[in-house]
Amino acid sequence: MLHQRPVAAYPFTQAALWQRCLDLFPSLDRDIDRLARFGVTPARVAKFKADTAAFGLLEPDAVLVQEGAIETEEKNAEREALVTSIQQVMACIELKDDPRTAAYKRFGVVNVANATEAALHLAGAVVVKQGRKYLASYAGVGLTAEMLDAVETNNAKFVEELATGKEAENDRQDATDTRIEAANALYEELTKLCGAGNVLWRFEDETKADEYVVERATSTTEINPTGPTA
Repeated sequence: MLHQRPVAAYPFTQAALWQRCLDLFPSLDRDIDRLARFGVTPARVAKFKADTAAFGLLEPDAVLVQEGAIETEEKNAEREALVTSIQQVMACIELKDDPRTAAYKRFGVVNVANATEAALHLAGAVVVKQGRKYLASYAGVGLTAEMLDAVETNNAKFVEELATGKEAENDRQDATDTRIEAANALYEELTKLCGAGNVLWRFEDETKADEYVVERATSTTEINPTGPTA
């Protein structure tokens, strides 16, 4: 069964949600005694505050995106090193065998610069295998064992980077899902608390009742740069 990724249930950004929760704290503290009859206990308010604080500590998407960009750069660097080392070997092969000949094609290399990840990895493995098999035949045109070793090393690094990148991508996806789930839970509780507060003041004080409107414009309080930004 496929894992169902969470869907955001809140109508504004995570940063705005977080700030809205923070803005509600003073009203809850002021009205805690009167809110008790609606099931809003001090323990519940304390949990809401703790959950809000914990949400603020989760890494925002902006950080995760930058981490992904760094990993992409590292993968591209490993790819370029592998492509270059293969091309260097094939440049020597071409000095002896025309690219249209069977002798050249037995190295299994076709446009490695634009090859898929799987095709590039396979090309590197074939070049090393064939290069070592026919090393003596191409030694006179500059092919060396060190060049083949470089292809093998770069290929191993490329595969390792692919595996690491995939794992990191999964971790980022999990982190994003965790933030959405936490935001959904926070929004649900925010809605319930605001509902209780609005009922409390609706027929007594319009200004105070307005403090409990869920989508009330967030305050101008500076948002913690380490908090949610998505």
